[in-house]
Amino acid sequence: MELIKLCVSDFVDTTEVSSVSLGHNKLLCEIYRCSKKEGMYLYVDKKDGLNKLPESLVKQAGKTELAMTIIITPDKKLARAKAADVLEAIESKGFYLQMPPSLYGEAQESSQAVSEANDFLERQ
Repeated sequence: MELIKLCVSDFVDTTEVSSVSLGHNKLLCEIYRCSKKEGMYLYVDKKDGLNKLPESLVKQAGKTELAMTIIITPDKKLARAKAADVLEAIESKGFYLQMPPSLYGEAQESSQAVSEANDFLERQ
């Protein structure tokens, strides 16, 4: 059976959607793949893009490639992160950094480990 991966940008011209308010608990989010570490992804608000990232994080991430654009709500099921944590980090810091599972092994599943990684990289 062939799996089909769909995202908001497959159905909507997201350049127009970025200026539309999606409500208090929803965010149109761009997810970027980072070249320096396989499995590392940056989540950002589509309206800001990568423009507000700290310089140290930009260096740490390397070249970024847009992986997908999605609408995130607090109850949205994400593969390796809690949607509420992603929304909170983007609101407070302007980004959410998802670290590769190989760096933290089983601890990566814990939102605490992800928060600590975000805090560490922000201080660099």
